[in-house]
Amino acid sequence: TTPMRLLNLNTTLLLTLPSLAYSAYCTGSPDPNAPSNSLPTTSNPAKTLVNSADNGLVYKYNDDKSHSFLVTHLWGSPYEQGYAQGEMMGDEIDDFFQTTYEYLSKALAEELPQLRFPEWFLDLVVEKGLDWALDWTAEATAAYTDPKFFEELQGISDGSGVDYQLLLRIHMLPEATKGACSMIGASDTATETGNLLQLRALDWDVDGPFKDHANLIVYHNDDDPERVSWANIAWTGFIGSVTGFNEQKMSISEIGVTFPDDTFGKESRHGTPFVNLLRDVLEKESTFEGADDRISNADRTCNLILGVGDAKTSQFNAVQYSADVANFITSDNLQPVNDTWHAPITDITYFGMDWLCPGFSEVLHDQLVANAPLTPANMIEDVIAITQTGNLHIAVYDLAESSVYLSFAKKSDDDGSDGEGDMAFERTYTRIDADALFSTPAPTH
Repeated sequence: TTPMRLLNLNTTLLLTLPSLAYSAYCTGSPDPNAPSNSLPTTSNPAKTLVNSADNGLVYKYNDDKSHSFLVTHLWGSPYEQGYAQGEMMGDEIDDFFQTTYEYLSKALAEELPQLRFPEWFLDLVVEKGLDWALDWTAEATAAYTDPKFFEELQGISDGSGVDYQLLLRIHMLPEATKGACSMIGASDTATETGNLLQLRALDWDVDGPFKDHANLIVYHNDDDPERVSWANIAWTGFIGSVTGFNEQKMSISEIGVTFPDDTFGKESRHGTPFVNLLRDVLEKESTFEGADDRISNADRTCNLILGVGDAKTSQFNAVQYSADVANFITSDNLQPVNDTWHAPITDITYFGMDWLCPGFSEVLHDQLVANAPLTPANMIEDVIAITQTGNLHIAVYDLAESSVYLSFAKKSDDDGSDGEGDMAFERTYTRIDADALFSTPAPTH
């Protein structure tokens, strides 16, 4: 791997940073002429073994360069899982974390609109510099973080040769940025089968390195009674979770709230990073009630909307989440209350792009009503595509049928010869068989 190329930001470049704090993204709305996505789903993706280690396997799914992504399987203790990932994927981990740091530096110095930073983080950067701000965030959350997280991160560093501090700093990025995103939880009369269908659409940055390092990372924890086997839809080397599901048919969604109302109360910088909490929901809980209790009792930090689904019982809760509140929301008590742009729909809980986001929420509502009863096919073809949500990646969970449908943004080196759009919602989806994923046998050496 290459030497760490950490950049020192010049404080004089940062004096205008407060203008970056929040863009007016959520005052927009989808294109009224947005097309459907009629591309056929890849149901049986080709798999090619890329690398293996004592405790890991890496596959490439889909043969064509345009739609390929990595699937990494890990076994063993947290340190062993980290070491295996680092050993197998060292060059890619180095590239992702180095380029992410450099892109973050550029976003701050040049006021790029793609990454939105809260005022507290900008103030720290202006006063002390980027490294100090990320290190301060790590220190403020360390006491609330499972030590096994640090063990796994050390394993990645040891296996890959990538600097541990760089790995830790980039893991603080989600606490310091705001994605938009959308979610849906639908069941009973709202779906064709009556089973739970759940959407996690990640609307974040598609100009930086994130779109080039998609990785479905599967943790096989069958030999550990304290951990559930789970899958993280993330980026190579990233061990927090914003999108994922577990062997107990539970799944998560998440929205960063840039436009809250006063019901959120206060945020805090001291607590469990939300990407760690969401990981804990998947790795430590096997029931809907356990997940709710974990969120209720957490030391929470920033303003979010979380989503937790359990396909075993067809239950879904959205959670209005902040340091002050953990308010559980279903289709029966949909919030915020607005009959014009966030009207209730029987058996569907939904949020379009933010807490207060009329333009997207109204279109999402109309598409849900028009397409009910919902199926994975009509969610992909119309609901998601016409709402134009999920620019970076999308997961449609149908875990009662052992299915997860994934789509990713176009990669930087994709020449576009397939004629598909750039955004994940415009592109071909791949169906993952969740049961088969968790049944993958460990390597034998």
